[in-house]
Amino acid sequence: MNKRAGLGPGTVRVGRFVGRLGVVSLPAVQVGLDLDERVVRRHAAKLEAAGWLGRARWVWGEGSVVWLTGTGVQGAGLGGVRAVKSPPAPTTIGHSVLVGWSAARAEHRGRTWKSARELELDRERWAAPMRCERGYAEQLPDLAVWLTPSTAPAAVIAESGGRREDRQKVILEGWRDAIWSGRYAVVRYDCTSPSVARWITRLAKKAGLTDANFTAAVQTTAAQIAALPPAAADNNDEAAATDQPTHSERSARSTDEERQTAPARARADQATPGSRSEPPAPDPDAAVAAAERDRRYRELFGIDDPKPRRRWRR
Repeated sequence: MNKRAGLGPGTVRVGRFVGRLGVVSLPAVQVGLDLDERVVRRHAAKLEAAGWLGRARWVWGEGSVVWLTGTGVQGAGLGGVRAVKSPPAPTTIGHSVLVGWSAARAEHRGRTWKSARELELDRERWAAPMRCERGYAEQLPDLAVWLTPSTAPAAVIAESGGRREDRQKVILEGWRDAIWSGRYAVVRYDCTSPSVARWITRLAKKAGLTDANFTAAVQTTAAQIAALPPAAADNNDEAAATDQPTHSERSARSTDEERQTAPARARADQATPGSRSEPPAPDPDAAVAAAERDRRYRELFGIDDPKPRRRWRR
C-alpha cells in the first residue's frame, strides 16, 4: 500500500503509466496494461479521489482522457517528470491520445520504452538536431522503443499531418541524420490516416530514408494491439514483423507504387534511343478491305460518295 495516499500497487501502476505519457486515454491504459475496463475505471477513480489524477471527456470515441497532477507525479515516483498543465489544450490532447496508443502497443508487447517526457531528462543524449528557420533546433521523438536491449532504440513519432510539407521534409532529414549517427536505429511514424502515411512515406524517400530504417503506418487500433503476441527479448524477426509494416501494408504500398511508376517506366523505355521497334509495314489487303467496308456503309445508308476536291486556281 502507498502510505501517503492509501493506494495499492495496481493503482500506482496505472498512475505511473499515465504520468510517463502526460495525457492518455483510458482505453489505451486498458489495452497497454492488459486490464479490464471496469478495473481501469476503478483505479482512475481512486487516483482522482486522492488528488493524483485530472480527467476530461474526449469526444472522438476515445473515452475519458486523464493526466497526473503535480501531487500524482511525486506520488508515483516520477519526480523528474514535469506535471501536465491543467487542463491540457485540445491540440495537446489530440496528439497525446495518438502517442498513447503507440505506448500501449509497446507496453502490451513487453518492450522497454521511454516517452518524450522521460527523454527530456537526458535531452543531450536523445534530442536530434534539425534545421529550422533560425539555424538548428533539437527535437525528441514521442517515444523511444527498444526492439532489442543491445541496439539503439527506434524513434516513434505520432503524426496527424498538420505541418507544412517543406518543414516536414526537414524534420525527416533530421531523423535520417540521427539514424546515420547511431542515436536511433529506425524511425516509425504512427499516422492518423492512410493518406497521412502515404504523404510521410513520399517525403521520407525524398529525405533519403529507406524501407530498412523507416516506416509509416496507420496507428494500430485496440483490437490490433490486443492480438499482438508478446515480443521475445532476442527475437529480431518478431520485432521486424510487429514494428514494421505488415505484409499486406507492404503489398498495398508496392502495388500503388507499381501503378504510379509503370507508365513512367513505359515512357522511359519508349524514349530510349535504339530500343524503339520499327512500325509494321502497311498491309495492302487490309487497305482494300477497309475501302470495301466504307463503300458498303455508304451504300447501305444512302450516303453519296465524296466528290474530289477542286484544286485552287489563281
